[in-house]
Amino acid sequence: MDSNNNNNNNNNNEDSDNFDDFNSSLSSNYSSDERFQHDYSPPSPPPPPPRPPTVSCEGDLDGVGTLDTTCQIVSDLNLTDSVYIRGTGNFYILPNVKINCSYNPGCQIAINITGNFSLGQNSTIIASAFDLYAFNATLGSGSLINTTGLAGDPPSQTSGSPRGLDGSGGGYGGRGASCLFNDSKLPEDVWGGDTYSWSTLDKPSSYGSKGGSTSKEVDYGGGGGGWVRIEVPGYLLVNGSIFADGGEGGNKGGGGSGGSVHLKAYRMSGGGKVSACGGNGFGGGGGGRVSVDVFSWHDEPQILSHGGSSYGCSDNAGGAGTLYDAVPRSLIISNHNRSTDSYTILMEFPNQPLWTNVYVRNQAKASVPLFWSRVQVQGQIKLEAGGELSFGLAHLASSEFELLAEELLMSDSVIKVYGALRMSVKMFLMWNSQLLVDGGGDVATSLLEASNLLVLRESSSIRSNANLGVHGQGLLNLTGPGDVIEAQRLVLSLFYGIHIGPGSILRGPLESADKLNMSARLYCDRRDCPGELLHPPEDCNVNSSLSFTLQICRVEDVIVEGLVTGSVVHFHRARTIDVLPSGVITASGLGCIGGIGKGEVLSNGLSGGGGHGGSGGTGCYNGTCAEGVIGSVEHPLSSLSVEGSVRVDGESYQDGRKAYAIFRNQSGGLGGGSGGTVLLFLTTLMVGDSASLSSFGGNGGPLGGGGGAGGRVHFHWSNIPTGDLYQPIASVKGSILARGGLGGAQGGAGENGTVTGKSCPKGLYGTFCKECPSGTYKNVVGSDESLCKSCPSLELPHRAAYIIVRGGVTEAPCPYKCISDRYHMPHCYTALEELIYTFGGPWLFCLLLLGLLILLALVLSVARMRFVGADELPGPAPTQHGSQIDHSFPFLESLNEVLETNRAEESQSHVHRMYFMGPNTFSEPWHLPHSPPEQLKDIVYEGAFNRFIDEVNLLATYQWWEGSVCSILSVLAYPLAWSWLQWRRRMKLQRLREFVRSEYDHACLRSCRSRALYEGIKVAATPDLMLAYVDFFLGGDEKRSDLPPRLHERFPLGVLFGGDGSYMAPLTLHSDNILTSLMSQSVPPTTWYRLVAGVNAHLRLARRGYLRKSFRHVLRWLESHANPALRNCGLRVDLACFQVTAFGYHQYGLSVYAVDRNIEPSSPAECRNGRVLADQPSSGFNRGNSSDVQWEEPLLDQFDIKGESFSRQKRPYGTILDIGNIQSLEERRDFFFPFSLILHNTKPVGHQDLVGLVISIVLLGDFSLVLLTLLQLYSVSMVDVFLVLFILPLGILLPFPAGINALFSHGPRRSAGLARLYALWNITSVVNVAVAFICGYVHFKSQASRNKTSPYLQPWGMDESEWWIFPAGLLFCKCLQSRLINWHVANLEIQDRSLYSTDLDVFWQS
Repeated sequence: MDSNNNNNNNNNNEDSDNFDDFNSSLSSNYSSDERFQHDYSPPSPPPPPPRPPTVSCEGDLDGVGTLDTTCQIVSDLNLTDSVYIRGTGNFYILPNVKINCSYNPGCQIAINITGNFSLGQNSTIIASAFDLYAFNATLGSGSLINTTGLAGDPPSQTSGSPRGLDGSGGGYGGRGASCLFNDSKLPEDVWGGDTYSWSTLDKPSSYGSKGGSTSKEVDYGGGGGGWVRIEVPGYLLVNGSIFADGGEGGNKGGGGSGGSVHLKAYRMSGGGKVSACGGNGFGGGGGGRVSVDVFSWHDEPQILSHGGSSYGCSDNAGGAGTLYDAVPRSLIISNHNRSTDSYTILMEFPNQPLWTNVYVRNQAKASVPLFWSRVQVQGQIKLEAGGELSFGLAHLASSEFELLAEELLMSDSVIKVYGALRMSVKMFLMWNSQLLVDGGGDVATSLLEASNLLVLRESSSIRSNANLGVHGQGLLNLTGPGDVIEAQRLVLSLFYGIHIGPGSILRGPLESADKLNMSARLYCDRRDCPGELLHPPEDCNVNSSLSFTLQICRVEDVIVEGLVTGSVVHFHRARTIDVLPSGVITASGLGCIGGIGKGEVLSNGLSGGGGHGGSGGTGCYNGTCAEGVIGSVEHPLSSLSVEGSVRVDGESYQDGRKAYAIFRNQSGGLGGGSGGTVLLFLTTLMVGDSASLSSFGGNGGPLGGGGGAGGRVHFHWSNIPTGDLYQPIASVKGSILARGGLGGAQGGAGENGTVTGKSCPKGLYGTFCKECPSGTYKNVVGSDESLCKSCPSLELPHRAAYIIVRGGVTEAPCPYKCISDRYHMPHCYTALEELIYTFGGPWLFCLLLLGLLILLALVLSVARMRFVGADELPGPAPTQHGSQIDHSFPFLESLNEVLETNRAEESQSHVHRMYFMGPNTFSEPWHLPHSPPEQLKDIVYEGAFNRFIDEVNLLATYQWWEGSVCSILSVLAYPLAWSWLQWRRRMKLQRLREFVRSEYDHACLRSCRSRALYEGIKVAATPDLMLAYVDFFLGGDEKRSDLPPRLHERFPLGVLFGGDGSYMAPLTLHSDNILTSLMSQSVPPTTWYRLVAGVNAHLRLARRGYLRKSFRHVLRWLESHANPALRNCGLRVDLACFQVTAFGYHQYGLSVYAVDRNIEPSSPAECRNGRVLADQPSSGFNRGNSSDVQWEEPLLDQFDIKGESFSRQKRPYGTILDIGNIQSLEERRDFFFPFSLILHNTKPVGHQDLVGLVISIVLLGDFSLVLLTLLQLYSVSMVDVFLVLFILPLGILLPFPAGINALFSHGPRRSAGLARLYALWNITSVVNVAVAFICGYVHFKSQASRNKTSPYLQPWGMDESEWWIFPAGLLFCKCLQSRLINWHVANLEIQDRSLYSTDLDVFWQS
């Protein structure tokens, strides 16, 4: 281990007190260093005589070999005189060999060789002095170099050996202990032998001193320790022991002092022991001196230099010796935890170079006794484990001392100063330690400077009975209970921050000071305030001429959690002061005794209270009032925060009864002291809830003593901001009181004191310069509240109230503001009211709005006509008679498309059509039944067909997430859910078509040609995407004459309706090319087209949930219009119910069959173009009773609806519906059924342009009402606006863009689809309107209750009882729009109103 780290391995105590220092040397190698040439010590003794000639190895030492090669000592050797051994070889003392030179006192053994030295295991060298120089040296295990008690004569003119017969210990590095008790002296003033040779402690070479004796006849004192010097340029191994201890004195003699040990090497290791301790005795000997000059240490040998134990006084061991580590230049004084009153004397410290560290440890006591001494080191001064450092003499406290270091660290230790101390360190840390300054007489002020950090912990204290200044530039921290800094006059200055922790104390003057001298002279007889309080000196020096007893000067931040107490407490040039809940600043009972406010004393001993802020009560002896000053006129405090207490209370009778003994017989009549003065120069103040700032008068005695008057509290605000720059300068939640004290018995109470502040500027009033209350103004300077005058009576607008203007109102008229930000100055109108009254009031606004809507609607209509084009807006004029093109149904393909199709070719190859079951929803997708029908068994393979059905059904099934998205959209915005459903339906149909057209290999078909060409199967669907079907065709290579079947062979033929009867998907009969081609075998195409158009016109009026009623009209129309025309063709159609799914979904359609199965249907030419002959017999067909029709038994299928059995014959697909069984239909009504009362398909009304114009007007009106409603709700709460907008999300705004999009779309089919979507958005927004109703009602009720206390509050843009007008108008617009959209859609979809004609001829002739 390096010697730099050896500091922490030697725990030694220090204790020295000596005024002399002597140098001595026993060899020429031990000359004094120049840096000690200024030591105060006697002249050095003359140099020692030259060394004797060297001895030989074999002749004189009985060894083996020579000193110039290798000399080995193999046997014990007794020497009678000093020897000098010199050579150029090695010198080895073999194990278990003993060399003894103890017979002659002062016998020395000197070895000077250029080789290696070795002291073998268990070998011993005994001599008074041992001096070794070798290149390397080894002290084996168990080996010993022992000079204990064998010292020669110490240096002359020293007092190391005690005089007298008290058995005291000898002194050297530390004083010897003395067990002589003397009541007239302090314990530290009594010692044995004194210290000496301070100047050679880095190279000690002196003998220890002999201990004293208790007998004249016999010298019982122990001998002093010898000296050992080992100098090794190379490696020193110490596994043995080196002793230079003082000799044992026993119970009758004092112990000798330790000797000297000097070790010098480049590198040292080993776990041996080095000791220069004092000897035990009646009085223990002082420790010796050890010096280690080793560049590199690799082990930790034990090094001791403590004093010896005292048998006569066990608690007073000898003083600690010294250990000097030369490489780091550190002095270590350790007494090995032996308590002592004997000091280790520290003489003058070196200047060039300075020592680095000084350690006082383990019960050691060190003293700096010289006058005007300076203790200066480059590094640390560290006291720990009971160490003590004292400056000066207790009985002569009249000197000044300096202490300079980088760090002063104290732990369980004490520093005593007798006189004054000027300390300058960067860091001062105290742990359960004390720094005590005894100023004695007229001594200068002590100054403690810790530039970076000063911390007291664990009941540490700094005390001075004189003036004390503590300076720094960093932090002063008293951390907790027991931490104290106190002085008769205390100044803390220049710190960046001061923290007085809980339970810690700053005090000035001392608590233990005499009552008459405890306070400084406070000008008690002056009536005016001393100028030094208002204008204190700029410097922060301790000035005895000032009245301050505790001053905190030029400190940025002060945090008080403990106690700050003094007679005159002054905070000067501080920035912020925070008094936390546990903190107290007090000057209570520490002020004047008497003075001009002293109470009167009556002849009977009763006395009145002291007066100050008010008159004292009848009967007080005197008043004790104190002062607390914070800040100054030139440098006010930036911020004072009080959560604890600030007190300058007068002393009560109970507090002072022992101090005032002059009225012992009448002490119960003593009066209370008056409260003191709190003078605050502040910028801002904060007083917490539980905080208090008091200047109470003291209570009088119980026998009639008068109470003291309250004191004075004055706030001198440095800068009171005004106008827009105003900020509250005080926040007072606690108490600020100056109450008078209570009188005893019949004694009068003292008057209350005063709490005042600087005069406030205009607009502000009171002690704390607050803004005048709302509705008042102040145009003069002063603090009285009465100066705030009431504002002139002005008629306030509704929803307005007077306000407090920043900085107060300085002139009339007084400002006001609206009660909410929703209202606008100057009339406090809502945004809606401002809009209405800007245009002249409600009625004129309504007329202007209506005119604007009509004008905008006309502009929209003109723009719509120009954008869409006249050709896109056909009128309802009927088609001319004889035309081959039917314009009555826009969803059917045009005649041009029909004519371009070769119907004969398609009908010749078409075999059968299979309809998908289910409505194609996410919960019930399309699916085909398994097993091929009878019509397909001849053209498909059954197994392959079933696999084909499985694949198709799998493709037709939706994914779970598609239904989830639809469910979410249904809750948020139902029109989006419908659009999502239609999009997914289109994707599903497209996927099925791609699969059948290109992916499927048509393996189920028997036709090789169809399989090779991927033909023979086609998938199609109705435009509403709710009904799909699969058509099967011949491949052309079947070579069967019976295929495909003719129309009459397919009877009965079921044709299913698309849609489900809802508003968005009305029931429709879809007639494509295949169906038209098949029917053209018996019915002319024009007749069939007209029939399909009529059926669709009546089917669109059928509403889901009303099918029983609406199907009656379809049945009547079939009997009155359709079947009479088809009778000539030998056909009949009936309404039927097909394919009920597992979920109960019914598919409706027409059942087409021949009137008589024995008669083939007529050819199209025989049908006479669909004209009905009134006189032609019905061929057995009864229009009113369809049960007369004959059916083939194999085609019948029994099918029940709601458990009822029909008497009529049924087809395999379903059941024929008639007037008799229509009531048995099951009506399925869902959550949206109530909306069908508003949204439903109607008959066309014509006047398409007029309907479009009215829709434009209502659409614009709807949007205007939406904006007005939102504006009305905005004046109430923004939350209501968000609720209306987002329940459902933006549903109230989207009808307008949806309506514009529908009106400006091209083509009847697209326009009708977008109009239906527009209607859906419109009816969905009714939910938002309902939310607006609810919000309005809730706020109407809440405002009605609030207006009972504030009748002028009117939060609405109209009378409160008319809050419903806009929502109700909006609901009316929604209903009106729905009706108009129904007509608009009907006009677009049914452009031929003759489809609803009751006249049969008119219908068929159109």
